[in-house]
Amino acid sequence: MKNTRWFVFAFLAVFSVQTIFGQITIKVPKINQPKTSPTPTTTDTNTNNSNNQTNNSNDLRKPEATDEPVFLKTTLDVRCDIENRYWKMPTESNYTSWIPQVKFKVFYKGSTKLRYLAEYFTPDGKPWFSETLETNMTDANYQTVDLNSSRSGDRFTNKSTVAIGTYGVKITNQRDNSLVFEGKFKVNKYKYGNNLPMFKNQYSFYVEQDWNLPIGYVWLDYKGDQYAPLVKVGMWFKNDLRSSDFEGKLFYNGQEIATTDDMGEASNNDRRFPNVTENKELAYWQRWDFSWNKARFKAGNGGMSYPNAKMINTMPGEYTVKVFFQGVQVREAKFSIANGNFHDHKIIIPVKVIGTTEKWNATAWKTDAFYGNPLTGFNAP
Repeated sequence: MKNTRWFVFAFLAVFSVQTIFGQITIKVPKINQPKTSPTPTTTDTNTNNSNNQTNNSNDLRKPEATDEPVFLKTTLDVRCDIENRYWKMPTESNYTSWIPQVKFKVFYKGSTKLRYLAEYFTPDGKPWFSETLETNMTDANYQTVDLNSSRSGDRFTNKSTVAIGTYGVKITNQRDNSLVFEGKFKVNKYKYGNNLPMFKNQYSFYVEQDWNLPIGYVWLDYKGDQYAPLVKVGMWFKNDLRSSDFEGKLFYNGQEIATTDDMGEASNNDRRFPNVTENKELAYWQRWDFSWNKARFKAGNGGMSYPNAKMINTMPGEYTVKVFFQGVQVREAKFSIANGNFHDHKIIIPVKVIGTTEKWNATAWKTDAFYGNPLTGFNAP
């Protein structure tokens, strides 16, 4: 992934806080780039011309993938794959062991097969095992390719463990031996099933994911209309929830302008959970995305089909998203739009977690965000 065109930021995890592309600025608390993330660039020459808002909206365009793969950091999911046996105890039944597995997306439209290697390390830093990742599927709409761990039947033999703790992971692009990602993940467990002696070693192992809750995203969804894309805001929640219980309201300078209950949507598009999900309050995370048909971005002459929609790139100011679950507010996030264009695909925003129904580690983001790659300067509300 050398010399990658980093101005294409579809689904990337880390962004500068006040990055100006054209005349749109989405302001979030200052977040410095980690060492592994190159600084985005832009070819827009009208950055400082705030009077050409309508004309320059012609520059709004869907990010296009190339034949250079871009690792999409926010899609990385590290989890525990479990088996109800342990190779060190071959005569024992109902003895749960686990090994790590990864999956993620790559922004890519090349014809050459992608080859990635995942290496895992024990809590003391020693090499554990490595695996060549498999290409799973391609999404033409979003120009992504899925990569994931192999699910071969013998993958547990001589590898699985019953120990919890903090493990390491490294992902490499085998085409050029470049480092794609390096981090760590925390593994915990809970007892499940009945309490009979024969099940005393039966556990559900899982990777702790509470760091996701105060981290949200704003982006444009071009799938339905590339000339008037939807504004989407994503937030994480614990437990297995229903879309009918959610309502997401969008406010502009303090005034409500859209709700998911009126031509909007709350959709569940990402999940993090263990193989056994008997305790969803403890170990089940979902990212819910909120969008409003009445809140879009205008590109050129686009938007004519949505006379009742607010084209928010023509409405600079502060936006607030308030999420309600069964009528009670549970989340709040803010972002600001200044004059200009929007060439990033996903921007991080801090999310305020409201209420006490979710039991979570409110400080996990400080050390565990993006599997041991926390955002410098990010402050949760």
